[in-house]
Amino acid sequence: MNYIKQRIIESLKWKKHPRICAEKLNITEKQYIKLKKEVLQERKSEKKKANFFEKAAGKAQLVESINLEKGEGTISGTFDHEPKSADEIISLLKIDTSKWKLSQYWNKQMGDHWRVSALVSQVKHPEEKLFKELLESWSPKSYKVPKVNLSKIKNDNPHCGVMSLQDIHFGKQGNETIDKDFEDTVINLISRAVPVHYIETMYFVVGGDLINMDTFEGSTTGGTALDNCMTATEAYMQAFDAMHWAINYIKQHCKNLVIVYVPGNHDRLSSYHLVHALSKSITSEEITWDIKYEERKVQVWNNNFNAFEHGDKRSKNNPLIYASEYPKQWGNTINRTLFKGHIHTDRKVEYMTSNETAGFIEKTLPSLGKTDYYHYSNKFVGNRRSGKLEIQHPLMGNICELTYQAL
Repeated sequence: MNYIKQRIIESLKWKKHPRICAEKLNITEKQYIKLKKEVLQERKSEKKKANFFEKAAGKAQLVESINLEKGEGTISGTFDHEPKSADEIISLLKIDTSKWKLSQYWNKQMGDHWRVSALVSQVKHPEEKLFKELLESWSPKSYKVPKVNLSKIKNDNPHCGVMSLQDIHFGKQGNETIDKDFEDTVINLISRAVPVHYIETMYFVVGGDLINMDTFEGSTTGGTALDNCMTATEAYMQAFDAMHWAINYIKQHCKNLVIVYVPGNHDRLSSYHLVHALSKSITSEEITWDIKYEERKVQVWNNNFNAFEHGDKRSKNNPLIYASEYPKQWGNTINRTLFKGHIHTDRKVEYMTSNETAGFIEKTLPSLGKTDYYHYSNKFVGNRRSGKLEIQHPLMGNICELTYQAL
């Protein structure tokens, strides 16, 4: 209920009809009007109660006038001498410097005593407070990477796997249980792949709008406002625990694991911090961390050229771009695939050469994320929430594509 009321307070700035606000908040118009009245009444009562209050403090006769809504106020007192410095005034007026800072002060002689007044403003440290709360409440899961035992696999021919689960959007409206959907997806795909394929190398993509927001205000890196279901720090913790679990789980079913970081347009900074923290918290000689901040990545496995990007920067010249930026890798391979996301749908585009033996495939992968108000309002609905795992042969390239649909 507190979350809904907070959203209603935010909706007051929209200056929209109650019906429009109610639709955006996913409640009925009648509920919106009722809650809006309650919020306005509460704000009026709190302002009336806290706007100005006075009290005397001992012999100094201190009087405070505080406006809690604006975060400022005045403190005054009567003394037998004139203070000469800001530190002396802070001491005389008993200003709590952990909560208030001295902005202005003035003294006035009144007969045989002095009237000392000070203007104070509330100390604002939301980021420091949030970080402190994060560190105090965070109890990350710990996993011990076990030795790999692949003796039960029926096929000992080496293969590689590519799991790019982009656009998860931890913290997005409707994604409260996305961590459970993510775990179910990873477990399902791995359990269907490893009994029949010896995964010599697995490429696991981290990033690509892993977290819905990138600021304490709940917006993207570029400042776009979002519909969120939790704070930025809560989304970070949920995403970190999920990725930490996934890396340890996947490593149990492959010989070598390569973590490929791809930045997204929602979380360019926070996703980098997250993958950097992961690389420092998990140690294994069989895990490679490709986490340099680059918007386009390429990994080569035998004759397979696997490119990764988020997909928010569209171009019809992708084959030329990758051939120019990675000419050696391009020339040494025949199976070339670009894995990307961003538009939350399943799509494939193939560019073939004249002899149809060495082309370039662009795969836009689906998302596990649920639909928020923005996507609903713009009719971006109907896509299946799913994740994919591609199995590649050293020579033939893609030989299997497994899909798990989240219900």
